[in-house]
Amino acid sequence: MRDEREDDRRAPVGDGSDSAEGAEARDLFSQSPAGVLLEDFLEAASMIGDDAQARYEEAVDSLHTRAGEVAVEIARAFGCSDDRDYSSRWMLVHAAAELRDERTLPLLANVTLTPIPPERTRAQHGFSTVAEETIIRATAVDAVSALAAEGNEQAADLLFQFLDLPSFSIRRAAVQGLLKSPRGAGFRDRIEESLPSDQRFLLDLKPTSVEEMQQIRRPQALLSERGRQSETPPPPSVEERVEPEDRNGPEAEQGEGKRSQ
Repeated sequence: MRDEREDDRRAPVGDGSDSAEGAEARDLFSQSPAGVLLEDFLEAASMIGDDAQARYEEAVDSLHTRAGEVAVEIARAFGCSDDRDYSSRWMLVHAAAELRDERTLPLLANVTLTPIPPERTRAQHGFSTVAEETIIRATAVDAVSALAAEGNEQAADLLFQFLDLPSFSIRRAAVQGLLKSPRGAGFRDRIEESLPSDQRFLLDLKPTSVEEMQQIRRPQALLSERGRQSETPPPPSVEERVEPEDRNGPEAEQGEGKRSQ
């Protein structure tokens, strides 16, 4: 199914402008059958309307018909992409996630294990290159977790490698992926040993789906008169969905997140 978090995980292009979103990614694809399928997937992913979901699912199914070739094409395109083209890089990782094929694991491992570059922006306008890089890697971890959930041992081994990374967001995603795998219960002791002592609480976090959350039909009724009249704040930006520890860049983490001796 189409990932409902897609808009949350898609990163801005370059300086945050999305006016050319998707164009850069299309330019990366070859004219091979796999490249054409990926172009179709990108187009379907950007569609809106009544038949958007059906069109998206058809595009994903088409990727599976040439899964091996598509995995190679995704890796080739990712290697050719500009490192500042966050939108295209995220889209390629998302395509690999939808492929659900172990042949994407080398790419997903390389994406996640590549150190996050230092923050490139200086202006305090909300855009963070560290946040964008973290989002791309978190999407790759989710893709590996999906394979681990299907019993893929290589994927589970990668998740354990991800626990050694300095990013708190990556560690959290890796822990959740391991716990959801078929051997999750048996992994708890090994996960605990792999985490810094002050982050072992991650083992006890219980992710809650939207469906499980209690719904309030008229939340305004619970507000004061002043609250009902005030403006609703805008939703958080993409950067705000990344843990604060990961928005400060690698330099800020040198003294944090280290394992307690």
